[in-house]
This record gives sequence, C-alpha cells and structure tokens, in this order.
Amino acid sequence: MKKIYILACLIFLFVSSRAQSYEALTYNLNGTPVNGVNIKTQLPFTNGSQMISLKIEGYVYGTGEIIDLSVSWYIYNGIFRSPTISTAGSYTPEVFLTNNNGFVNVFINDKVYYQRFRITAFAKGMGEQSSWFQGWTTADEVMQGTQAVNLVYKNNFMGTVTNQGNLYSLGNVGIGTSDTKGYKLAVNGKIRAQEIKVEATNWPDYVFDDSYKIMPLAELKEYIGINKHLPDVPSAKEVELNGVNLGEMNKLLLKKVEELTLMLINQNDKIESQDQRINKLISEMTDKSPRKTKK
Repeated sequence: MKKIYILACLIFLFVSSRAQSYEALTYNLNGTPVNGVNIKTQLPFTNGSQMISLKIEGYVYGTGEIIDLSVSWYIYNGIFRSPTISTAGSYTPEVFLTNNNGFVNVFINDKVYYQRFRITAFAKGMGEQSSWFQGWTTADEVMQGTQAVNLVYKNNFMGTVTNQGNLYSLGNVGIGTSDTKGYKLAVNGKIRAQEIKVEATNWPDYVFDDSYKIMPLAELKEYIGINKHLPDVPSAKEVELNGVNLGEMNKLLLKKVEELTLMLINQNDKIESQDQRINKLISEMTDKSPRKTKK
C-alpha cells in the first residue's frame, strides 16, 4: 500500500511539474490569408496576472521558411511591459500584441501561402489557470483591439558563429557598436581585407575636357594661404567631425592629380617654348657678332 501511495505521489508531482507548459494551438491554411493571421488567446489582459512565453513553430511552404519564434511579455498598468520577440528560424514576420476586449491577441501581419505552425505556452508563478490556454482560435482578419505593440526582434549570439552560405540583412549591422548612425555596416575597430571595391559615378575625366578651367597658380596660392587646404578637399576639422567617404575622396584626389598633371604639361610647354626662344636669340647673336680676322 505504501508503494502505491509513493507511486501516486510521484505521478502527481510529474503531472504538476508538466502542467506549466501548454499546447495552446495548431494552425494550418491551404491557401493564402487576405489580411494576416489573428491569434485570439484566452489570456486575460489583467495587470500582473501573467508572465507568458510563447513558442511558435512550423513551416511556410510557400516561401520555404522555418518558423521558430519566441514571444514574451508582461502586463502592468494597462500596457504590455517588456514585450520581446526573437527567432531561431528564417521566418521574421511583423508581429503585434493587442488587447482585444480584455484578452490578448497575437497578430501576424503577413500573407503567406500554405502556412503551418503550433503554439506552445509556458507560464508559472502568476496564478495561471489551465483554462487560459484552451479554446484559442485564429481568424483571417485585420488586427483587432487596442494597446497595440509592434514587437522588435532581438537576437544575441556569443562565441564563434560559422556561416557556410550568404549573410543577408534588410537592416543595419553594427560590429563592436550598436549605434550604426544609419549606415548599413558600422564597425568600431579595424578592418582587414584583401580587396575593397567602392562603386563611384562622375569619375573626374572631365578635367581633360577643353572646356574645363583650372584655377591659376596665383589664385591657388592665395586660397591655400587663407584656407590651409586644397579647393574641394575637406579640412582636417571636417574630417575629424564627419570622417572620410573613401569613394568621394578617391575622386577628389584623382581630380587633383589630373589638374596637377595638366599644370605640369602647361609648365613644360612654356619651358620648351622659352628654350626655343632662348636658343634662337643665342643663334641670332652669334650670327651678328664680328668674326676675328687672321693676322
């Protein structure tokens, strides 16, 4: 009898320990939703009543993407606190949380062909009831409810991340920094590469057009004396403040090299012309000089 009692207690403890994880919903659609997927839960929108973690797992046959989303939130003072979403798959739809007539809705703002997923929930220590995780439904409709929150994806990685294919980002990437300042790639540190290709337009071959006017040396000397840098080239203070655009700087440097080349050619033409005039004068003077007579 004692053994039966112990076994019953063990079974009860096992079931109790498992009771905090729930299979809340399965979804499939042999078609394409018109508005999106609105998931209507039975979770009450009540302050301090829950700290929920949802796992949405499945597959999108229309795009060949794996669904592996993790969503969590807390409700306090009538709003969603610390709402988060992350993904371990390839599917990253726009996801919202709303308060729909006192119950939490999860809205997937995406219209994809032949989608399947299941939702499991974990909750513990906030007075959860098993009825909250039963009777969940889905509807192809626009987003319903108030207090809508657009979840922002956050994924963190540690250690060595190895990729055998291509890495593709629709947003901005920061390495060693979270402040990308609007750049697609921001790196706080050194970069080593075997080759860097910068695409550029309006390459300064126009310097060699006959219509292009080069600043006279006298004006250039005056400009440098006043500004302490070449025309069109940013000053040291501007570079310290804004950095250097490699593509634009290469264009500027080439432009200055081309202008300098034309100046050298012009100076060489003047020198050759002067040499010819000097040689001619010397020849004329030699011809006019009196010849010495023999004694």
